[in-house]
Amino acid sequence: MKCVAVGDMFLSEEAFARVLKHHALFCSYHGFSWKADLDRVSTRTLIRKIETKGSEAYAVEGELKEAMLDADVIFIHMCPVGKDIIEQAPHLKYIVTARGGVENIAVESAKKKGIRVIHCPMHNAFAVAELTVGLMICETRNVTRADRSLREGIWRESYPNTGSIRELRSMTVGLIGFGAIGQLVAQRLQPFGCSIMVHDPYLDASVIERLGCIAVDKKTLLQESDIVSLHGRIGPNDPPIIGREELKLMKPVSYLINTARAVLVDMPALEEALQNGSIMGAAIDVFPKEPLTKEDAVVQLDNCTLTNHRGGDTLDSYERSPELLLEQLQEAVQTGHTKYMI
Repeated sequence: MKCVAVGDMFLSEEAFARVLKHHALFCSYHGFSWKADLDRVSTRTLIRKIETKGSEAYAVEGELKEAMLDADVIFIHMCPVGKDIIEQAPHLKYIVTARGGVENIAVESAKKKGIRVIHCPMHNAFAVAELTVGLMICETRNVTRADRSLREGIWRESYPNTGSIRELRSMTVGLIGFGAIGQLVAQRLQPFGCSIMVHDPYLDASVIERLGCIAVDKKTLLQESDIVSLHGRIGPNDPPIIGREELKLMKPVSYLINTARAVLVDMPALEEALQNGSIMGAAIDVFPKEPLTKEDAVVQLDNCTLTNHRGGDTLDSYERSPELLLEQLQEAVQTGHTKYMI
């Protein structure tokens, strides 16, 4: 098979080449870099555009496009594979992405042509799951607020949740979305002894219950959870998973965690809920506008822990992804199936 691999600002072409270039599965290898020289601010803008506008957010042109059109298999991370490439590529069989999501791929066009899309939700799943549990503890136990106060010479004794601080073992955690990351979060929470509810309309309840969690509808989860953590996905034009109506269903002593996608939450509605005490607090890693400034409303809130899109920012999450992708592709070629194939 003719292989094309496209690196970027996060996952370099060199990382792809080390794993793919001389592999027996491929008769040729062509490596490219796509927008790899962007700074962090421009990168965040690029990610937001892809997450909101999908595979047509950026057009691929020139030598890269020509190589894609001649490929049997294309490996990517952030680079889009749009409808035009899929429709014009005469012998493309697989599109393999190091991302968990497939927003940058024209999936429906690929399906119509019988092109299989393989994605990699596990590449940063462990990193995001660890940060999610860490943010639950940081927000509920006032870790960052205490740290900031001590650095300012203040021994702070009163916090937004003073009098309502509980241990995880006495809490119910609700997970919306139970894919690779949601399941890893559940596994990491279980030793704490908390009750775990899950809402995922795409999974059978038996799968959720087999992993020691309680399958519930979304309304029940919002009404009964002490911590609501988001691990789902929505399409480019879908409404947020958490808006004003959903926030109204949550307990006044509950917390919202979002380490998934900014578009999952109506941020003005969340800011309003935090300001008026409709919910106790939140921990957020992803934002509609990045980077934040000190003037942004969410930065002014005392009952919110913020991190600057650090969910997948570990060496492991990028360095291992080409190996994981190759393993999946080999399985797909040999058997016709692999776990994360569309």
